[in-house]
Order: sequence, then structure tokens, then C-alpha cells
Amino acid sequence: MPVRLWRHGIAAGAWTALVILFVTAASTLGSGRPAFADFAQGLEAYDAGDLGAAYAEWLPLAEAGNLQAQVALAGILETGGQGLTRDPAAAALWYRRAAERGESVAQMNLGDIYAQGRGLGRDPVKALAWFSLAAEQGRRWAAERRDALSATMTAVQRQAAERLGRRLRAAYRADQTP
Repeated sequence: MPVRLWRHGIAAGAWTALVILFVTAASTLGSGRPAFADFAQGLEAYDAGDLGAAYAEWLPLAEAGNLQAQVALAGILETGGQGLTRDPAAAALWYRRAAERGESVAQMNLGDIYAQGRGLGRDPVKALAWFSLAAEQGRRWAAERRDALSATMTAVQRQAAERLGRRLRAAYRADQTP
């Protein structure tokens, strides 16, 4: 059975194909090593159970804006283990950085954090907005969570989530225009 990199993310067996889709060119971070190699080394460390080494590989990439590294780092911080302290608030910050740039796994997981109130206060409006954005990108689990959460909310709350979702979507689409 494939190892889960993060709760609602990609199984490790499918990760290579996804990385190829997302990584269009290797970049350097001043070390002379390609960013792809650093991410792959972090993935190898993660698969071997060495979360500290994975964290060390992914942190500079995440700080440099690599979306996949931000999501992977958030996943490690959210779950903790093997000597790393669980830090849901820090996980939420890394998910947010990627989510605000349109990364669907980050949007989905950030929505779940807001829905559950882990690391941040519970906020169904923000949860619904993030779930909706991830669902728009084909994340079935996010669509299921969106629909279940929406059914428990008032019309005013749903409208507020829709307005927030439009602002968030416009912001990350504006970032992507040349």
C-alpha cells in the first residue's frame, strides 16, 4: 500500500508523475543543485521515514516558493512524528502560502484545518471557500466536504464564502498573469 505524503494528497507511488507535470524546469537555490533533485531527495528521506531530513530538504524549497515543497512541509508539520513536533498552526501557514497561489491540495487541506479548527480557530466560511476552490480543480474529496459543510451553513455564511472564494481566486489568477 502506498505511503500517504499528506492526509489528502498524492500517494507516494503516483508522486513521480505529478512532479513531472508540475516541474517544468529545474531551478537552483544558490547551492548549484537543481531544486528537483532537492525535492526528490526529500521524498526519498520521507519514504525512508527520516522526516528530519525531508524537512531539511524541503524547507529551503518551500521558502523559495516551491508549491509542492510547501504542501509537503505543511503535511509533515501537521502530522509530526519521528522526532518532529506536530505544529498545526505552522502547517496552516505553509498550506496558505501554496493555497493562495492556486495549489489545490493546499486549498483542500487548509479548508479542512478551518473546518476542524486545528491550529486555527474554526471558521466554516473560510473552510467552505477553500473547499470550493479545490473542488473547482477536480478534488472530489474537497467537493464532498464542501457540500456537507454547506448543508450546515446559513445562506449568509454561504454567500460570504462565495465572495471570499472569488477574491482568493482572483488574487492567485492575477499572480499567474505575465
